[in-house]
Amino acid sequence: MSFVVFFRPAILRKIMTNDEIRAIVKHSIARITSISPEEIADNASYKGDLKLDSLTILEIAVDTEYEFKIRILEDELSAIDTIEDTVNIVQQHLSAATSG
Repeated sequence: MSFVVFFRPAILRKIMTNDEIRAIVKHSIARITSISPEEIADNASYKGDLKLDSLTILEIAVDTEYEFKIRILEDELSAIDTIEDTVNIVQQHLSAATSG
């Protein structure tokens, strides 16, 4: 007898590592900006290193919300300067969803 187990994407997202989150964020940035994921450093800043404007950063944040099924609060959004900031905020939301 064999069993097939189906997982909902939202459940899978809750158990992701920082590296997995970072890879998805980089691919999102690449899709929106046409910058290759390999060219995006883990600690790159959106404005300084990637030379992105505020509207593009907002688009990345909205895509991040969609990808991870989270809601980034306005005060969190204003604190996002780097890829790592985004990863940390996503991980906080996913951890809260797992424990709650």
